[in-house]
Amino acid sequence: MKKTALSFCFLLLLLAGNAQPEKVFSSMEEALKNPDEVYILSLNNQKLKEVPAAITRFKHLTSLNLAGNKLSSLPETISTLQSLSELDISFNRFNSIPDAVTQLTNLTELDLSDNHISFIPQSITRLTHLDQLYLNNNRLAALPEYMSGLHSLTQIYLYGNLFRAFPECLTQLTQLTEVGMGGNLLSSLPSSMNRLTNLKYLALPYNQFETFPEVLTQLTSLVLLDFNGNKLNGLPDNISQLSRLTELYLEMNKLISLPESIISLQQLEKINIKQNPSLKLSTTVRTFIEDKRI
Repeated sequence: MKKTALSFCFLLLLLAGNAQPEKVFSSMEEALKNPDEVYILSLNNQKLKEVPAAITRFKHLTSLNLAGNKLSSLPETISTLQSLSELDISFNRFNSIPDAVTQLTNLTELDLSDNHISFIPQSITRLTHLDQLYLNNNRLAALPEYMSGLHSLTQIYLYGNLFRAFPECLTQLTQLTEVGMGGNLLSSLPSSMNRLTNLKYLALPYNQFETFPEVLTQLTSLVLLDFNGNKLNGLPDNISQLSRLTELYLEMNKLISLPESIISLQQLEKINIKQNPSLKLSTTVRTFIEDKRI
């Protein structure tokens, strides 16, 4: 009987422990009733101009969403939330990355999109566990060389900024699997990009490419390639080297033809070639892409 009772108590504790981390708290009033049970706190779109001081009471907090508020700074005390692994402060009024953020050294996911950030401080290198970084729709024109120290980073998104050149520091992050840089001013890619042999997802829509960057044909792990909204007039014959490619987006370019070698892309499932008014396809190519067009 005693053994059964102990087993039952253990089961209850186990169930309680598993259930609590999944609950999303969306108000401070509710969360403060049981601070030790708060793991996920979502205070997005609440017109906050400052972070509630009591937020530091949530010692087990792993995910904090402060998106869509009116924040321009964060209190230093937020750095005490050392269990935090996910932080979203997108759609606010930050002109720079708060130092308190770079002291959250267990962060794996950080979203700083839709702010007014124009510079990345060296303190970001403290985030040695950072896996995903979102900096979309800011005012960035370059990334500093020390960002090559983010050795855990596998995904970075820089849509809607002011880049005229692909950041050289990213070519040293050989663990990268996803890069999104749509809506910038890019017209070429560096040859050093051939180091990114683990890259699977590359999105470069709405830039200023006129020719397909030859270096990309060396990135044979690519699964998705997005060049929508550029000025490409064609693809190279050795596009066939991208044998793992499943999705290819080429809408709104200036394509004249597609090479016959494209039929070697046997993994290809989707291709978008809409709004290329001068494009003429051979019978072979047309037959190959017929069931893949979107």
